[in-house]
Amino acid sequence: MKKVLIKLLLVLVLANLGSAKMQIVTSINVLSDWLKIIGEDKIEVTTLVTGLETPHTYSPRPSDALAIKKATAFIGIGLGLESWLQPLLKSSGNNNLPVFYLSESLKLIEEKEEENDSLNHSHHTNPHVWLSLNNAKAMVIKLSEILSSLDADNANCYVKNSQNYLLMLQELETTYQPQFLNLKDKRLVSFPASYPYLFKEMGLEEVARGEENHGQEPSAKKMVSLATLIKKMQIKVIVAEKQFSSVLPSTLAKETKAELVYLSPLLLAKQSYIQLMESNYENLLKGLAR
Repeated sequence: MKKVLIKLLLVLVLANLGSAKMQIVTSINVLSDWLKIIGEDKIEVTTLVTGLETPHTYSPRPSDALAIKKATAFIGIGLGLESWLQPLLKSSGNNNLPVFYLSESLKLIEEKEEENDSLNHSHHTNPHVWLSLNNAKAMVIKLSEILSSLDADNANCYVKNSQNYLLMLQELETTYQPQFLNLKDKRLVSFPASYPYLFKEMGLEEVARGEENHGQEPSAKKMVSLATLIKKMQIKVIVAEKQFSSVLPSTLAKETKAELVYLSPLLLAKQSYIQLMESNYENLLKGLAR
């Protein structure tokens, strides 16, 4: 009887080991949304940047180090967006965790950064690559390849799910791109630095930007310059985002009579990526069409 019980316990242990899900940790909730669609019930996903945080304001918590310690892999964007990852890996004790960055091989946008309000500039790559649908398609394919490399037994499932999702992304592009192309006035001013990929893909012209460096509010001199430009060029729309509580965009909108349009680079509440992009597109179209 004792031998039978031991054999049963051994079978149960082996069954649990065989059905153990991959533990994937990712930086932002957009990647989490894609991973859950591609991986279905075969993976468990932990997202580090939650709520109204951004990767720029995120500060690791003890629970995040624990998630990293138990993880099968970490998947992020790269381009300096996860600058906090290496210290987090060290504190978790999981220094050999496989790390994948999805920005590799994407078409990137290089931008100038003003240094200390002087004439000197440095260049950096804008990391908000997921706000381009074409980049999103490439990243979804890459996710499928990563999951397949980690779990070859379920590769066919990952490929099939990613292919189905690519059709949804293509439908989204087909629905909205013609609407933007038909706009008479495609000019806007964006306060945050999050949207050059979205603007470029939809044929919009960002004539000026509020942030001199990411997360750094413009000086009084820059605000006066923006207000003058908006009035002179009769810009209809100023883009802001809910992740930042600054009153400066609303102040600028009141002074110039431009419409304040709120976008988001990350999922809000229980949004999916598709819903996020639909919301961003609809808000822009409504503002630019007035």
